[in-house]
Amino acid sequence: MNIFVTGTDTDAGKTTVSAWICSKIHTKYWKLIQTGNDSDSEVIRKFSPSTEIIPEAYRLKAPLSAYDAANKESVTIDIEKLTTAENRIVIEGAGGVFVPICDNFLMIDAIKCTNSKALVVARSKLGVINHILLTLFALKSKNIPIVGIIISGNIEENIKKTIEKFSGEKILAILPEQQSDLRPLFESTPLPSEISEVLL
Repeated sequence: MNIFVTGTDTDAGKTTVSAWICSKIHTKYWKLIQTGNDSDSEVIRKFSPSTEIIPEAYRLKAPLSAYDAANKESVTIDIEKLTTAENRIVIEGAGGVFVPICDNFLMIDAIKCTNSKALVVARSKLGVINHILLTLFALKSKNIPIVGIIISGNIEENIKKTIEKFSGEKILAILPEQQSDLRPLFESTPLPSEISEVLL
């Protein structure tokens, strides 16, 4: 299977988590759709240079949802380009699970179409419990298997326990807020077996 790194929101820390995984295990990386001027693939290339990067299915200029960015550029998104028969890929989504991609097709549908288990990334901020539980509820409603949860930023132990109690899922790691140089973080943070087992 593949791991689909999805977030509870934009800027949840998906690219940092993807780079961390790729730096630890020999695998491929695929940013499904890139919107805006940033390049998540370049971040992976910088911090995990040995990772094979699959080109984005679509690269759109506007920093909007894939649906709105495509409409703005008169691009028709072909769902077939968002599927894969390959395994052992770290796939990074764009935004949260209900971000629209094209008519009747959301990011959560892309997770389903890529033979993936979902890894949920959430930034530690007010509302994080609700955001995580809603995301997990959506994934489970589609029968998408879940690897676990990654938290970006410090979180109190009682909040961690509350999330695990009500979600029924394990918080696999708590990573610091995004830093300019991620290498020391990656070197000091082991990859949980729940993640590596999916990609082996």
